[in-house]
Amino acid sequence: MLDPARVNQILRRYRPLVEAEIRAVLASRAEIPLYDMIRYHLGYADAAGKRVTASGGKGIRSALCLLACEAVGGMPEQAAPAGAALELAHSFTLLHDDIADHDGQRRGRPTVWKLWGVGHAITAGDAMYALANLAMSRAAQHASPEVVAGAAQELNQAVLDVCEGQQLDISYEGRDDLSRDDYLHMVSLKTGALYRAAASVGARVAGAGGEVVAAFRSFGSTIGMAYQIRDDVLGLWGDPRRTGKPVGSDLRRNKRSLPIILMMSAGRLELRRRLTELLDHEAGSEEAAADLAAAMERDGIRDQCERIAADLLAEAVTKHLASAHLERRWQEQLEAVAHYMIERTG
Repeated sequence: MLDPARVNQILRRYRPLVEAEIRAVLASRAEIPLYDMIRYHLGYADAAGKRVTASGGKGIRSALCLLACEAVGGMPEQAAPAGAALELAHSFTLLHDDIADHDGQRRGRPTVWKLWGVGHAITAGDAMYALANLAMSRAAQHASPEVVAGAAQELNQAVLDVCEGQQLDISYEGRDDLSRDDYLHMVSLKTGALYRAAASVGARVAGAGGEVVAAFRSFGSTIGMAYQIRDDVLGLWGDPRRTGKPVGSDLRRNKRSLPIILMMSAGRLELRRRLTELLDHEAGSEEAAADLAAAMERDGIRDQCERIAADLLAEAVTKHLASAHLERRWQEQLEAVAHYMIERTG
């Protein structure tokens, strides 16, 4: 059952530690426009470079990393450099995603490429990836060189997995022959990878053994896939006041999200025809997209997506997390985060 207050408490507990590490990595950088763009993207500065109160994302990946560390007996400070590295890596992928998807807004502000141009935005994203690795190197304050090297390898493998998943996602555009398994493979790379790394690296820097690290890796991967399904559901049926996007907005893009794949493979013929027409004309009206989204929901597509996400959540908790044999309080906190990921409204 979703407990937003409990999850918000967990996120707030770890955010200052992670932000302090990110700011430390940025502190020694030259005062040049490159880092203004990065601070802007992270929510630490406005478009003129003036420092502002942080207004970035929720920090779920870094919180999962620090929570995993504590759950196996470590201190959150041990995992804070890794948490910062994960947030920087995630932010780098978002910056490049905005360019690939031609998105002009993120979290209510113009995107980096919209303000500074594509070339500068690509360079800023590349720099953030380098900063992520520098942040990870700071874990040497708390862990052995072998542990830090293993954590860095996990981070970089996760970024490669994200790139593979992103390439698959782009290659899926316009295809009508995709299956649920095709989708799950793609999101296990594109979205599952950084959650996989977050959970496993957190356990690793705390000194957990190989079997426990593997359990956390599988847990993170599985809830990451469920998180993406929830994202797809919100992209079609979310409350615009919470998501910032109109109902059915994902239908106006030629992406192959899970609802669209399920509709194309098993939906009623009349709805498949309407869907094909809308996807063939990406600039279709908001009203047409909202009407089709409502029809898809009546046809059971939303319920199918939510059942798949719920099954992944159950697997993550009862199979993978249970095999780590944690104290009950840590098990419950990790379960709360997992539930939040598939039940959130925005």
